[in-house]
Amino acid sequence: MISSFFLGFVLVAVVVLGVAAPKAHAQSLTGNVGSAGVTRGEQAVETRFGVDDDGNVAARIHYDNAFTDWYQLRIIGSFSRPDGGKVNFSGLTFENWFQWSKEADDQSGFNGGLRLAYTYADQGEPDEVEFRLTATDKFAEHWEWRTNLIGEIEIGDGRADGVALQARGQLTREITLNALGAEDWRFGAEVFSEFGSTENIPRLRDQAHQIGPVVKASWSGGYYLQSAVRFGLTEGSDDAMFKVFVGREF
Repeated sequence: MISSFFLGFVLVAVVVLGVAAPKAHAQSLTGNVGSAGVTRGEQAVETRFGVDDDGNVAARIHYDNAFTDWYQLRIIGSFSRPDGGKVNFSGLTFENWFQWSKEADDQSGFNGGLRLAYTYADQGEPDEVEFRLTATDKFAEHWEWRTNLIGEIEIGDGRADGVALQARGQLTREITLNALGAEDWRFGAEVFSEFGSTENIPRLRDQAHQIGPVVKASWSGGYYLQSAVRFGLTEGSDDAMFKVFVGREF
């Protein structure tokens, strides 16, 4: 059963979407440097909220279920508030996770995975197919790196040609800290890069590259939080953005 804590956060996200008046955004406001790990029987619910320096707002809610020790399904409902209009439902995504490599208990090896997703878009937009290679690795006891390589293809009327290419990376360290009732904290940095379409890769300065700090915390009962701020590195990037994720594993 979804906790009142989680439902309360969802309501806050909806209220914020209802009062903000942003324009359309280009870069991902609710994206993550995703994990490659799959644990049989694990389920999770999560809500995400993101906003950029122009006031563009996006939110999503999803449910995860790991049916085996190598396959997990995620169902995502996405929302946005573009061009100062009303809150829009922007798409329903079915994301399939496949884990093909597992890190050993002694931290040898790494977690490797593949994600295949299909998004049924709303508002007359083209549907989208995404494929993502994921890798995560814990090392030197307290450190973890993650990387994602992403390709997106649009399908249907109004689709863009080519494959949109992205890369994401994250490096975090476990910190000994007891704050806000949580003892499990990680701090680090992440970078998001959007290179453009294979039909016409733009110059570096016109691509979208952002970097910034990230923090993660988890509590007993499976509750967790992640938040980050990213800043643009190139002329083609959004200047700044903020995101927060709240969820529960069970």
